[in-house]
Amino acid sequence: MSLLGELRDLGIHLGLRALPIEQCSAMGARLGRTMGRRGHPAAEARARALLPRLCPDLSSPDALEAALVELWENVGRVYAEFSVIHRILPAGRSRLSDPALLDAIYADDRPLILAFAHLGNWEVMGLQMADHRLVHRGRPIVAITMPPTNRVHRMIAARQRRVLPLELIPMHPRIWHTVADRLRRPGGIVWLAADDVRDAHVYAPFFGRRLRLDGNLGKMARLAAATGARILPIYSERLAGARFVTHLLPPVEPARGRRGEDALLAEVARLDAVFAPIVRRHIRQWYMAIDFAHDPDDPVTA
Repeated sequence: MSLLGELRDLGIHLGLRALPIEQCSAMGARLGRTMGRRGHPAAEARARALLPRLCPDLSSPDALEAALVELWENVGRVYAEFSVIHRILPAGRSRLSDPALLDAIYADDRPLILAFAHLGNWEVMGLQMADHRLVHRGRPIVAITMPPTNRVHRMIAARQRRVLPLELIPMHPRIWHTVADRLRRPGGIVWLAADDVRDAHVYAPFFGRRLRLDGNLGKMARLAAATGARILPIYSERLAGARFVTHLLPPVEPARGRRGEDALLAEVARLDAVFAPIVRRHIRQWYMAIDFAHDPDDPVTA
C-alpha cells in the first residue's frame, strides 16, 4: 500500500476512535458496503458463490443480495469496532450465554483450548474470555497472531491489543511446539481459530469436503492428545449494532495419548460437526465467507 493509502487508513482509524461506539459501528457498516465490497471484487465473488451453496434459502437474487449486504456490513463493523474495542466491554455490550459454565471451565486447571470461529466480533469475544477473574490468577493464556504487512495496520493492531492480559505469539515455523509448551504449563490456555485460512483456502468447516489434519482442527486434535487439553467451542453473535452475545458450548474432551490418523480424523469430524451448523446458521456474520474459495477437486457437497 502507498504512503497515501496508509495515511488514509490511519486517519480513518483516528476518526472512528473519536466516535461513540454505536456511531463507530454504524460507520463501519457503511464502509463495509462501500470501500469493502466495491474494493474487493474477488472476495465479493467468493461470498456470492458460497452463500447459496450453504443456505438454499439464499438462492433468489433478492435474498442473496440482502445477505451479502449484511455480510459486508458485519465485516466493516468488525474493522471499525477495533478502534473502540477497549470501550465495548466496559459499556456492557457483550454478555455471556452461560457465565456459570465459564466459571466452571476456568476453575479447572487442566489445559484448555478456546476454539472460536470468526463470527460476530471475535475480537470483542477474545477480550471477554481473557478478562476473567480466574485468568487473572496468573494462568498463561496465549493467542497466535499474523501481524499485518501494512505498517499502519500493524501499528494499530499492536496499540489496540497491548492491554490484553495474554501473550500474543506471532506465527513462526515452530509455533505448534511453542503452543504445546504453553498448554503444558499449569492452567495453560490457548486461543485458536477453528476456521483458519492458509494458502488461499479456508480449512474448516469442511461442508462435505475431505477431512484433513493440517488445518487448525487437526492441530487441536493433536494438541489435545499430547497435553490432555479440553476444547471449549465458542463464538460471538452480533445481536444488533455493536451488541453481542458470546456463546459457550459444552467442552469436548478428546482422549489423551498417542493416536493414529484415523482417531485424529474422528476428532476433527467431531469438532467440525460442532462448528459447521453454527457457521451455516450465522453465515451473514462469517468473516471467512469472503475468503472461502471453491476447489474443483474437493467441492462443497453438504
